[in-house]
Amino acid sequence: MNKLADKLTSEILRGLPGTEIQWQMASSDRMIRDFPRSPGNDARVAAVLILLYPHNESIHTVLMQRHDYKGVHGGQISLPGGKQEPQDKDIIQTALREAYEETGADQENISVIGTLTPLFIPVSNMIVTPVVGWTEEKPVFTHQQEEVVFLFDTDIKKLLDPDIVKTKQMAIRGEMIDVRYFDYEGHVIWGATAMILHELLTIIRKIKIL
Repeated sequence: MNKLADKLTSEILRGLPGTEIQWQMASSDRMIRDFPRSPGNDARVAAVLILLYPHNESIHTVLMQRHDYKGVHGGQISLPGGKQEPQDKDIIQTALREAYEETGADQENISVIGTLTPLFIPVSNMIVTPVVGWTEEKPVFTHQQEEVVFLFDTDIKKLLDPDIVKTKQMAIRGEMIDVRYFDYEGHVIWGATAMILHELLTIIRKIKIL
């Protein structure tokens, strides 16, 4: 692994920024409704993969646009991932399997750096564990057309720019809410994905490697 991956591994082992940092990118409905930050016993278990790789003299990850289906996350920009299945031996296997299904990234080439703070998503009653992985070169991506509209490279250096963090009103589930989001080249990255990425970016700023 490269220097960034090594330093990330060490920093994650030292301790994570945690839920309070994630909630700095939360939308206003989480605050207004006093949504719980911890899951109940009936919460579903899921994982997402933040796959880091060198590309164009920087470090990138892959994000995807989901189809605009009727579910609560339809049409959103997201990290590859999904719910845990009985055949998954652990939550890391869930993240790697789902990422392979949705992006074609071969898990045999992925080194796991660590996991970030699990994030509870009240609207879907799901507890999501972000898994951070590293691969030595950009994978040959092939998106799953049934669930994914397109994939796009996301430069971590650009995500670190505070000027791309913005706020706007959006109509969500029939009401107008204030949404904090990353304006990444016209892509609106908000909700759980923004909260998860914000924790990772906080760690990267701390180790001062990019």
